[in-house]
Parts: sequence; C-alpha cells; structure tokens
Amino acid sequence: MTGSDWLGVAGLIVGIAGLAYAVYENRSKARLSDYIRAQNWHIYSKANNANGSVQLALQKYKQAESQTVDLEAFEWLSKADAFGQDVFKDVIRQIQFSEPSFTAQDVERWVKEKRVSEKHAPLFYSLTPANKSLQPTAKAAAE
Repeated sequence: MTGSDWLGVAGLIVGIAGLAYAVYENRSKARLSDYIRAQNWHIYSKANNANGSVQLALQKYKQAESQTVDLEAFEWLSKADAFGQDVFKDVIRQIQFSEPSFTAQDVERWVKEKRVSEKHAPLFYSLTPANKSLQPTAKAAAE
C-alpha cells in the first residue's frame, strides 16, 4: 500500500466516525428537545396551579376581610398574583419555542385534549403565526 492509499483509508475512517458522531448528536438533540418540551408542559401545569391558588387566596381575603383590610397583606397578594401571571405567560412563551408546531390548529387540539383550558386558550392563540402581525416587534417597541 502506498501513502495515498493509507491517506484514503484514514479519510474513510474519519468520515465514518464523523457520520456516527453526527447520528449520535442528532439523537441526543432530539432527546433533549423532548425533555425540554415535557418540562415546559409540566411547569405550565404547576404555574397554573400556583397562580390559581394565589388568585383564590386573594379572592377569599377580599371576602373575609371586607371590613378591615390589611393593606400590606392585600398588596403582597396582589403582587404575587401579578408575578404569577407573568410567570404563567412566560411558560406559554417557552411552550411556543419548544413545540415543533404552534398554530391555531395545535391550540384547538390541546384544548380538546384538555392539555390547555379554554380560558387560557386566548393566551396561546395570541402567540400563533396568524397573530404575529398584531404583536409589536422589537423595532416598533424601540420607536
């Protein structure tokens, strides 16, 4: 065997190893994407529960303390509600980024599957491609 033959064999080995590594990395990326998507849906469920609990506590506090409202407690409950809703919207945005498809049809399917409640569907619809033109862009926000 000549030097060029050895070089050809070495190139073939490197090519096969590169292909095997590419397949491995592609599978790893797919597993990671699936994990992130599952985590986003799990966090959506937990954020929904937490936010609902804070809203219920705020409502119960208003009813129970209608005569003597502790303004500081009321302020903290209101802040917790606002922060909870902000986190909830951020989780929906993360779902939008992690789902391979995020269209109005997907949202309809998730509502039918009870993955998303009907009262939260408008938050999801606002992020679908049909509504992208309604959202301000970074350039428009800066102006």
